[in-house]
Amino acid sequence: MMNENSAKSLRDLREDGIVYVAAELFLQNGIESVKMTDVAEKAEVGVASLYRYFGTKDALVIRSGALLWQDLKTLVSDVYTAADFLSCTGIERVSRLFGVYLRLFHEQPAFIRFVGEFDAFVRTTRAERETMAEYEANVMDFYPVFLASYEAGIRDGTIRAIEAPRLFYDSVCHAVMALAQKLLRGEILETDGFGDDSELRLLLDMAERYLRA
Repeated sequence: MMNENSAKSLRDLREDGIVYVAAELFLQNGIESVKMTDVAEKAEVGVASLYRYFGTKDALVIRSGALLWQDLKTLVSDVYTAADFLSCTGIERVSRLFGVYLRLFHEQPAFIRFVGEFDAFVRTTRAERETMAEYEANVMDFYPVFLASYEAGIRDGTIRAIEAPRLFYDSVCHAVMALAQKLLRGEILETDGFGDDSELRLLLDMAERYLRA
């Protein structure tokens, strides 16, 4: 007979599989347009089972968001696990980390769109803070890498000390992601002048120059 622990493990695996399916649908079709019945059909589970596992679509969206940030960290980990990364100066490390934004813009536009949709969705549903803990933890996984690079730059003299590194990090992340989302939505005004990643590169260059000693 299956014991309680093994049964729980199987349920967890089943839930993880559903979350992967949901995340894929949200990336492809957008959060608002995906219904729980769509996820149930794609995951080959009953709708009742889906609600039993997750309770609400809100919970499933948040779990999917956390999963996508986890996958993103794995996807771009080659940047900060490269053999020569730690031998670079602090500012060179930061420059490589900033380059991840350009990589995402060109290679993972669906993820960038998802983040914008996720923020709007959560504001609308007013998700409770405790349900966002896993998502927030995965988002902030990147900050320690930046902070270590910043501190290395302070030691080697390539980065100037600033009053609030976390505020700087958050500001750059928010500004770059918002700009990337706008660029991906396309031109609205003739003066927008989109067409390439020049604005993103300029914004990242300004952020890097702000840190340079």
